[in-house]
Amino acid sequence: MYPRTFHLTNTKACFNILTPTQLNQFQGQLLYCYLIPLHNIMSDGANKRKGGPGGSGPANKKSKGGSAGKWQTPHQKAKQTEKVELGRTLEINDAGIWVTYARGMKGKAVREFRALCDEYGESLFGIKPPAEDGEGEEEDEEPEDIEASIQQELAGMSAKKPKTKQFFTPISTNLDCVFFMKLQKPAEPLEMVKRICQDAKDCPDPRQRKVKYINRLTPVFDTDRATDKGIERVARTVMAPFFELKSESGEDTTEKAAASQVDGEGPASCTYAIRHTIRNHTAFKSSVVIKMIADMVSPKHKVNLTSPDKVVLVEIFQTFCGVSVVDGKQWEDLRRYNINELYKLIPQKEEEEPAGAKEAAPAQST
Repeated sequence: MYPRTFHLTNTKACFNILTPTQLNQFQGQLLYCYLIPLHNIMSDGANKRKGGPGGSGPANKKSKGGSAGKWQTPHQKAKQTEKVELGRTLEINDAGIWVTYARGMKGKAVREFRALCDEYGESLFGIKPPAEDGEGEEEDEEPEDIEASIQQELAGMSAKKPKTKQFFTPISTNLDCVFFMKLQKPAEPLEMVKRICQDAKDCPDPRQRKVKYINRLTPVFDTDRATDKGIERVARTVMAPFFELKSESGEDTTEKAAASQVDGEGPASCTYAIRHTIRNHTAFKSSVVIKMIADMVSPKHKVNLTSPDKVVLVEIFQTFCGVSVVDGKQWEDLRRYNINELYKLIPQKEEEEPAGAKEAAPAQST
């Protein structure tokens, strides 16, 4: 057998000294030496392009979160943990406000409403805005020399400030025109929503309006998973102070409720309505959610869809369900907590005043 490797300059000399039979064998061996490496190169390139389960490479690019979220790097896990600690994700037992805003104005709406929460948080609950915490403490203390000043500055840069939970934390929903503002105690969602809407209703000067991009506000007292047990748990917890509820077994407690009302105990009978909003959720239909909550309420409370005494607000988003109970008359008077609609009422009042003045003018002349 001839060697598979040889110098090309000796090829012509080999052809001159070989017999025809040897020359044919040599040419075949020469062709074999060049075609086999070429075949291997082409097959490797095809495998690299194909990829897939049977190939040498993956068929699809891996996402940043791993394969369908089944695997995460330590950095990704730390980021997710930080989001949970800072309240950037919706969780069970969360209270807050669902906020709708003008399309395409997410950043401005979030900043606008957060500033509004800081203002009302301080006036209603004595919560100081984050910007005021720790301000002016080190202004009066001047270091004695430049070296001490540099050391103090380096220490401040290297020291990690402890991350504290904020009283008002906006949570993105990846949906257009809506986000959730999580509230921490002592802030109360309903009290804040009522005061914001009442001030908007009483604001006569458009130049003094505090918001420009915010529309509707929906308070949430408590949150749980959007499952059969989760919806029942959060609905019973929120409605218990306002309604006489049936037992969890479904027994009618009307007689017991009447006896407790005579004794001055238990919620008084009232009418109610259930209003719901479902976003990015397909497990429960509207009719199922309404029936599930209505079946918990004692028959002594009658349904009234036109002018109810109480309104049960149900907000379902993805896998979470939030519930609140508000005064029906106030809810309608404040345009169902829609700030934009409340601002529209002011020009109507201003148009009515000149008309009354015109009627009074002839009366004075006579």
